[in-house]
Amino acid sequence: AAAFVSDGTSRTPRRSDRMIRFAAILLGASAVASCGEPTTPVVPPVPMPAPDPAPIPTPPPAPTGDYFATPADGEELPTSQTTPGPIPLEFRHVWAIDAKDCTASPGLTRIAIAPGAIRFYEGRSVVVSAETPHERTATLEVTHSAEGQTSQETHALALSEDGRTLTYGRSGASFTYQRCD
Repeated sequence: AAAFVSDGTSRTPRRSDRMIRFAAILLGASAVASCGEPTTPVVPPVPMPAPDPAPIPTPPPAPTGDYFATPADGEELPTSQTTPGPIPLEFRHVWAIDAKDCTASPGLTRIAIAPGAIRFYEGRSVVVSAETPHERTATLEVTHSAEGQTSQETHALALSEDGRTLTYGRSGASFTYQRCD
């Protein structure tokens, strides 16, 4: 098909002219096709809020009384004697039923009483609460863990007059320990 040019002459359209017309038709068709259709707005991604920090546990109140010792100037005491905790100071030592277990490895009958827990050969009791009903006695509510099992127990402690012997009662049994340190 011939096309007329502005000077009145005719010429045959070239391939580039046809491409331009085709592109114009496609552009016009796409403009018409998009009329009246709602456009979807581009929404930026919403950042995830930072997780709330874990609450900071409040430490239990420091016990009053003979629950920790203050070393004299120049004196060093073990942390079991200077750290506050629910177990009274006079009980915080290493004890053994058999005196050889004080230094044996492993010490099968040895226990270590710390400010808030008692370590046994294959177990541990964490103190939940402690009461001192009489002088040189203590009643402990503990969470006892041993051999893969955990239970809530009441342990009773009693010291001899000289503080070198401990009677330890738990689960209906009573054991007599000698102080190692």
